[in-house]
Amino acid sequence: MSPTGAKSQLSTAETACHATPEQVGLRVENIPFDQIPQQSKLFLDYLRAPLALQRFYPEAVNQHYDLTARRDRVLTNYRTDRTRLCNVLARMNRDWGAGDQTLQHIARLNDGDCIAVVTGQQAGLFTGPLYTIYKALSAIKLADCLTQRGVKAVPSFGLPVKITISTKSQPRNS
Repeated sequence: MSPTGAKSQLSTAETACHATPEQVGLRVENIPFDQIPQQSKLFLDYLRAPLALQRFYPEAVNQHYDLTARRDRVLTNYRTDRTRLCNVLARMNRDWGAGDQTLQHIARLNDGDCIAVVTGQQAGLFTGPLYTIYKALSAIKLADCLTQRGVKAVPSFGLPVKITISTKSQPRNS
């Protein structure tokens, strides 16, 4: 039910895109970052007022739903050979045994009006595997929220691996 008493027509995913954690039944406890030692001033300033740091982060937004307005600028300014990229991604992911949804996302990324929500994680001493999972799930969730708002988006998560793509034929060893 909405605050006015009308029954909400939003799905669970849509509610999560627009609701606070408390509104969807989660208990949240916060430890402010400024109470955690060794936080940089830039990081704390960004958390307090992201738009105040636009000279460092030109694409900063206050809320994730502000990102939908950036779609056209992203598509105009960030170009790549989508066919080549998607062919390589599809081949690699098939070799790794990726599921159908991953391959569908790769195919969708080949569409000229699709954007990617990109994140990744390098191996780290203190963040551990839970942080890696959190980042991957965050990309999935944001891509889903953008898609619900009419912006075709797919999640992309990468771990640092050395990949060599060669366009030359390799001589065979006899």
